[in-house]
Amino acid sequence: MDETGTVETPRSKAPRWSQFLLAAILVALVGGAFWLKSRPKPAITGGASQSQEATESLLARGIREHNAGALDAAIGSYHKVLQRDPAHPAAHYNVAQIYAHRAQWAEAQWEYEAALKGDPKFQDARLNLGVVLYRQRKFAEAAQAFREVLKASPKRSVALYDLGLTLVEMGQSEEAVRVLTAALHEDPKRTDIHHYLGLAYERQRRFPEARAALQKWLEINPQHAEGYMALARVHMAQGQRQLAAQALAKATELNPKLKK
Repeated sequence: MDETGTVETPRSKAPRWSQFLLAAILVALVGGAFWLKSRPKPAITGGASQSQEATESLLARGIREHNAGALDAAIGSYHKVLQRDPAHPAAHYNVAQIYAHRAQWAEAQWEYEAALKGDPKFQDARLNLGVVLYRQRKFAEAAQAFREVLKASPKRSVALYDLGLTLVEMGQSEEAVRVLTAALHEDPKRTDIHHYLGLAYERQRRFPEARAALQKWLEINPQHAEGYMALARVHMAQGQRQLAAQALAKATELNPKLKK
């Protein structure tokens, strides 16, 4: 990809664009939020740097529009940045965030990939790329993206969590248990991990462990109908028909649509 209007940055310094990054992560595959990373603005001198300052001003304008909810205007400002610097990682990333917010998964995928071409070490972009691949049910590609993030940060809890959920979808329950257990170790407050651990144990037919994990989840979130449905299946698999009926009744009470 051609680059225009860029200023070479010494490797020892953070990229200039990073001070304008909307550092959002679509954690847990359910959504996300964004905020402006505030860092001291470096002094800008020289003609090339003045051009860079204009580019960063456009990016900053896009972020103001983005934070104000004027998403179409923000995309317009980010595209102006990309006209000056087609490989600008933060501009591609922030456009991707808008597409992901709108559930335009294929478009978001393209933009996250473009951000990574501009900066292959941009791990937030790689993490969110995995999320939008998951949303498109491209589970093998999503898992690879999460694994790449974990190569750089082996204890990053959100990457462990997202990989674990993806492995559950892929039917790789043994690895899913290992990864989700690691995610829970790194982030004990992420209580929904218990639900997915329960599903992974269920697929392994490790029913006592599945029951314990699901009951732990339902103690924390007693309004989760799908958790009761999973618990009903586990009870039924163990021949505990009365307990299964009770769990199923609770699930349908919380969500009548489950009767269908």
